Amino acid sequence: MSDVLLIALLAGLLAIDDRAGWQSLLGEPVISSLIIGALLGNVDAALNVGIVLQFAWLSIGAARGTRRPNTVVGGVVGAGATSLVLARTGDPRETVVIAAGVLMGLLAAEAGAVIARAAGELRERWLGNVRLSATHEVASRNLTVTVIGAALFVGFADFLTTLILLPIATGLSDLVVARLGAGAATGATWWLVCVSAIGVASIVRAFSTRVLVRFLAVGVAAVLLAGWLR
Repeated sequence: MSDVLLIALLAGLLAIDDRAGWQSLLGEPVISSLIIGALLGNVDAALNVGIVLQFAWLSIGAARGTRRPNTVVGGVVGAGATSLVLARTGDPRETVVIAAGVLMGLLAAEAGAVIARAAGELRERWLGNVRLSATHEVASRNLTVTVIGAALFVGFADFLTTLILLPIATGLSDLVVARLGAGAATGATWWLVCVSAIGVASIVRAFSTRVLVRFLAVGVAAVLLAGWLR
């Protein structure tokens, strides 16, 4: 339970950074999974989950708007469930456990998005009823408290969501892994490749236009230059 609580607290902090803070991208699955893996002592498996989820969600742009999945909750739950299952069972079929964790992450992101939208509506309703005082000092203090409270509300919503979903995702991952036979590793590998391919295809499609291909070329040149200077 202590690990679940720690992961949930991390999700709350990352949610504040992702949606109400300085947006340092720490909430992206490839980063959050690395943090969780380091905390739970299973960096490789957790990072593999984060990378696949990152590829999958690269195909979802800002045009999707409020229907975008909650990638903070999804990344944390997916990597957390994988790490907890491996720590608890020691299952040698790591690829199968990772595949189950990715599935749980995808599902948790969609469930988390529904909860975040409902929480967001409550927050907006509360903010809409805030009235500032005519006194400058009081108005400034009330505004500061309101902004901090709104940010903390975002973090608390994802904290509570993760606290509820992570044990469920861990239990379901346990069940899925236990039901799959010894030959499931090959199928799990192919499934992970296919999920990742969705994101890769979206990147290729995005940069296939005449304008964006220039940015792709600049990015490749920058990476090659950095590697050569190193």
